[in-house]
Amino acid sequence: MFTKLKISLLLFMVFCVVFGHAQKTYKDSIDIYFDQIQNLISLKDNYKEDFLDPEFLLDKKDKVTGREKVATLLKLYSAYVYKSSETARTYNQRALELSKDIGLKQGELCGTFNEAYLLFVSGQFDEAMDLVQGISKYVSVRNYPETYADVYTLISYIHTEKGEFDMALETGLGLLDVAEKSANEYLLMRAYSALSHYYLRIENYPEALSYCLKGLHYVIRLRKVQYIFPKIDEIARMTAKLDDTQGALDAYSFYVDLEKKINPPGSYIQSIVYMNMADIFISNGKYEKAQNYLSQALEMNYKNKFRFRIPRALMLQAELNLKNKDTVNAILNYEESIEAAEDINAFDVVKTNSGILAELYEKTNQPSMAYEHRALNKVIRDSLFNNEKEQKIVILETRRKVKEITQKKRILELENEAQRARYNTIMIVLGLVVISGFFAVLSYLKVRAKNKLLYKRTMELAEIQVGMGEKLRQLEAAQSQTNDSDIDEDDAKLKSTNTLDNDVKNIILRRLEKLEMEKFFIDQNCSLRQVAQQLKTNPKYLSQVVNQEKKSSFTNYINELRINYLLSRLLQDEDFRNSKLSYIAASIGYNNLNTFNTAFKKKQGILPSYFIKELIQDQN
Repeated sequence: MFTKLKISLLLFMVFCVVFGHAQKTYKDSIDIYFDQIQNLISLKDNYKEDFLDPEFLLDKKDKVTGREKVATLLKLYSAYVYKSSETARTYNQRALELSKDIGLKQGELCGTFNEAYLLFVSGQFDEAMDLVQGISKYVSVRNYPETYADVYTLISYIHTEKGEFDMALETGLGLLDVAEKSANEYLLMRAYSALSHYYLRIENYPEALSYCLKGLHYVIRLRKVQYIFPKIDEIARMTAKLDDTQGALDAYSFYVDLEKKINPPGSYIQSIVYMNMADIFISNGKYEKAQNYLSQALEMNYKNKFRFRIPRALMLQAELNLKNKDTVNAILNYEESIEAAEDINAFDVVKTNSGILAELYEKTNQPSMAYEHRALNKVIRDSLFNNEKEQKIVILETRRKVKEITQKKRILELENEAQRARYNTIMIVLGLVVISGFFAVLSYLKVRAKNKLLYKRTMELAEIQVGMGEKLRQLEAAQSQTNDSDIDEDDAKLKSTNTLDNDVKNIILRRLEKLEMEKFFIDQNCSLRQVAQQLKTNPKYLSQVVNQEKKSSFTNYINELRINYLLSRLLQDEDFRNSKLSYIAASIGYNNLNTFNTAFKKKQGILPSYFIKELIQDQN
């Protein structure tokens, strides 16, 4: 017993979590889309044309010509289509005539479609269907994708309003297939609209809301502002049908707030809004409010000849009368609704109302009238909603669901493949990193060992330079005793000879060694010409002596003197080795740090910075 109780509680908790999550999901989605609409509205001054601002469009119309004028006239049609069908038709007719004059086929097709839509709005379904099917012969996804989307959306709408649900669904799903293959956002927006309309009419509200929100996503992305008010109304209506009355009222509150910020949609949309609000208040038992909204809706529908709205408005009036226990007027309303529905061939309404009237006539003891309406209901049900059509709808929906499942399965497979590919890539990269790291460590250790060896050799050389420093000083003292007569004699020999004989060579070497002791090489301006002048010889002789006796070019000879001098000084002078590298370089004759680094590394195999760092560590 206790185990069964625990299982029951567990199942109840799971149900609550799942149901609560589902509720939260669609509510969160609605809130997100409403926030996006608010963000879009805040930018209305930047997109006056998209927001169909009448003043802006009228001003532009008088300034443009040709194609641009046609586009502006068509936008004026869109601005007025739900407000005044006569004004909308006037602008559309002008766009149509101008398109014919300038040979603009797209303008002709758009204008013709707009006329078909105006016929649909007025409930002239057959005339609208004839016109739109004529357009369908000239449009395709490739040449006129947006007109193609509008045409097949309207065809689906008309089938839905006439109760031809199998054809409505087939058209909507066909458009969705084309849209998904082409990935055209406008096609997707219109396909979702057609399917939302269909599922709303067959009272599959969860599916209708799902498609509605998908369509709203593209309405916002494409800034098709003329569809925003109808979408909010659909959301409110479907939310109410999903037993979330407060959510529906919140949506209508958002709708009313939006009307204050942008141009209101007009009586065509307003009439259905009032009808839906009346429906909500009927379900809430607020009959007075319901009657107020419904009366306004009926007045708008009759005044503007929204013929396909009238049968459903009368159905709501009949339902409200039944709630108020006024059966007589309810029956009268249902009869009027049937008459209005027959006038526009909306046979699904006739079927529904005839079934309700059959029951009402039975309750009011009118058997002949009950029989008449029951027979009418059966005939329409058998002709429009036979098993074959119902099976076709099931097949179409099943195919769509199978396609969606297949797509999801393919997406999962692709995601798994992508994950495997990413995993393999990561493993390969990690392997390469490990291998590269291994070789990098080996290289580092090898370079480090080599640098250590070079450092030791450099230290040995530095110590030798220090030892030789004393001998050089002694030699310098001995040579300083050379008398002036010897110098004068050497000068005379250098001036009198035109060839480099041994005597001249020895004189140049002797004087060069004296300059070495005077550290001539730490002068940054030290050059072959300058040194030759100091030696009182010509640069050619000096270069030959250095090449022959020093076994080096003059530049390499100077670099070697500088580096040798540097090594001994670094070893002996702590302050010097702790100086900045740029100062050290300048102190030994280099005016460029890169040249110093290159010369040092060429001679010692390591950089001076490395040698000084190691030297400091050893001395400490």
